[in-house]
Amino acid sequence: MKNIQTPFLKILLLSGAIFLSQFALADYVPAQLSRGDSLFAKKQYTQSFELYQGLLQSGRYTPAMLLKMAYIQEGLGSISLSLYYLNLYYLASGDEQALSKMEELAEKNKLQGYESTETARIFFLIKKYNYYLSTALAAVIVFLVVLQYKRRIESRAKTFSIPIALVIILLAVQVNVSYESPTAIVTNSNTYLMSGPSAGANVVSLIKEGHKLKIKDKKDVWLKVEWLDKDVYIKEQQVLPVVL
Repeated sequence: MKNIQTPFLKILLLSGAIFLSQFALADYVPAQLSRGDSLFAKKQYTQSFELYQGLLQSGRYTPAMLLKMAYIQEGLGSISLSLYYLNLYYLASGDEQALSKMEELAEKNKLQGYESTETARIFFLIKKYNYYLSTALAAVIVFLVVLQYKRRIESRAKTFSIPIALVIILLAVQVNVSYESPTAIVTNSNTYLMSGPSAGANVVSLIKEGHKLKIKDKKDVWLKVEWLDKDVYIKEQQVLPVVL
């Protein structure tokens, strides 16, 4: 029991921390959001966007706010930023209509990186419901530990050490493993993709803003990304990471 309790308690505490962090901001709707919505309704888009941007930078947002930011940027003709906020909206809401809209914009503007797959959708769902899956696995561990303790008291031979250990490993994987590669959207109109993490490396391609790249690694100010199934490098300042 002693060897099982230690990792179990650590994972349970970690799950609790995840739970609290998710709800720390969820119920707080600042006055700036209401003000931004009011300005948006009056079609004062620039002013409302500034308020929304401030909220996003402080980590306070709603899916509806992100969708409005995407709408504003599309209206201003900034396809890269519109796609960026649509990506954030999808992360926050899971609305598959956002995927269709991104694919539509990407196809219209001949942009790479927006093709959605069933595997990507499955990974997204796992990530979205990560808390609930982690809680369910923790509950299974508690049940097995209690059952094993009860059987030991009753002097029954059968124990559940191996199943408990397996579920603990599964929970550790669920909590710690990232199911999808991070991505970033190019924001500069003329961006060089290099063969190595150096300004002196060979130029592989010159691309426009709006392309979405899969990030594989980072070295100093350079990101190693995937472009047309090849590993290339791009300066970190030339992209916006798609993360909430």
